[in-house]
Amino acid sequence: MKKFTAALSISAIALLVSLPAGSEADISVTLNGKALVFDDVPPQIIDGRTLVPLRAIFEALGADVDWNGETRTVTAQRDDTMISMTIGSNVMTINSRSVTLDVPPQIIDNRTLVPARAAAEGFGADVVWNESERTVIITTDNTSVSADSTKHSDDAAEPSSAPAEEPEEFPIEYNSEPESTVGYASRFRLISVRLNDEGNYDIEFELFTFLEGRGDVGVSFRCLDADGKEVDTFAGLYRGTDYTWSQQIDKATISGNTAVIELIPAGI
Repeated sequence: MKKFTAALSISAIALLVSLPAGSEADISVTLNGKALVFDDVPPQIIDGRTLVPLRAIFEALGADVDWNGETRTVTAQRDDTMISMTIGSNVMTINSRSVTLDVPPQIIDNRTLVPARAAAEGFGADVVWNESERTVIITTDNTSVSADSTKHSDDAAEPSSAPAEEPEEFPIEYNSEPESTVGYASRFRLISVRLNDEGNYDIEFELFTFLEGRGDVGVSFRCLDADGKEVDTFAGLYRGTDYTWSQQIDKATISGNTAVIELIPAGI
């Protein structure tokens, strides 16, 4: 038994040594629902920020990329927007505007990695972090990001003739006005609503949470009937991160008299 334990310990150490410094396994990046493929160096989480190979992220966003070896500076341009980053520098330039980076671009295994969030948001994309799936989700409605520019994706594009899916309508509305008063939760959306045998609603919903510094975010909701009277409440505790909005998926059972759901701002 002692020999087996020793062998197992040695194997575990060898596995840990083989992992790149600062990396975390199975970090994924999607752009408009398509997974980006990183052939040489996978995404790395360094000091709480996700870094990705520069050409993969910039070319997927439809930008032309140029590398200056003397200054160790990468320049990416799409339409009228030019982004410049330098290895080891915490300053990113977007046209004439300077943006401070929490983690600078770095060279890892002879590949230049840049912060995914900063790179994508520099070209106007929205970025969220899905903690449960360990995925950076990038979305953009810019037509410059074409099917050709997502050549790093391993998924084929959907046929253009496919009919658009109609959004599902539910017997419950959501009052988003209270969201304007908080900075920790947003974009609540019902995914499914089912009336159960007890006459209550089983719901599945999505929201995004944010917190300065890692920690748990408590989010509470109230359920109102058609007359605006509170008939139920529900709440959840979600993981918050300080570098992006995190996608959350959850379920709850609420009163069958619910007509409107609204967020309860903390402290009320």
